[in-house]
Parts: sequence; C-alpha cells; structure tokens
Amino acid sequence: MSIDNARAAALSYRLLWTAYLLELLVLTLGTWVWPQQGREPSLTIWLVRTVPMLIFLPGLRRRDLRSCVWLCFVILLYFMVAVTEAMSPYRFWLNYIELLLTVVIFTSGMLFVRWQARALR
Repeated sequence: MSIDNARAAALSYRLLWTAYLLELLVLTLGTWVWPQQGREPSLTIWLVRTVPMLIFLPGLRRRDLRSCVWLCFVILLYFMVAVTEAMSPYRFWLNYIELLLTVVIFTSGMLFVRWQARALR
C-alpha cells in the first residue's frame, strides 16, 4: 500500500496548524483566564510562554521545513513543562490538554517534515 506523500503532508500540516493554534489558546487561557493555584495573571508570564511559539509563525505559514523542525525542538520544552504541571499536586484539567497538544504538535510536525520532503523530491 503506497502513501501519497503530498496528501499525507497536507493532512499533517492541517493537524499541525490546528494543534499549534489550540496550544496558543491554551497558553493564553492558562495565563489570563484560569491561572493555576497561587499564580496571578501576568503579561510577562504570558509573553514568556507564547513568544517562543510565535517566532515560528512566519515559517509555518510558508510551510518551511526548517521552521517546522525547530518548532518540534522547542515544543519539547513545552512538553517538559506540561508533564511537570500535569503531575503537580495543583494540576488542572487544562494541563492535560496542553500535554496532549504538545504531543500532537511534535508528532504532526515530524510527519509533515518527512512527507513534505518526500513529496518535494
């Protein structure tokens, strides 16, 4: 059974975009609307959490493979924080969603890079 690399790349790209935008939404909601116990809403914290992801926005819009690879490296840092927060005694349901989204971003990003590179050959 053969995979159409262009079609698979397009599907993984849509999934990557969906998870990327949802992750930005979750980070925003987790900072401003539902901060965890003992935290106050803060512009500084919100910027520290979102700006590293926003750096990759132009490259993702261009479907640049290098930007996608770097996003996958950076999302591993978000994964570490999400795992730590999900295992915290002060965990919140939003932590589990953030953890799931980081896994989806990483997986769909790597699949997009693989299939898009094959489609471009």
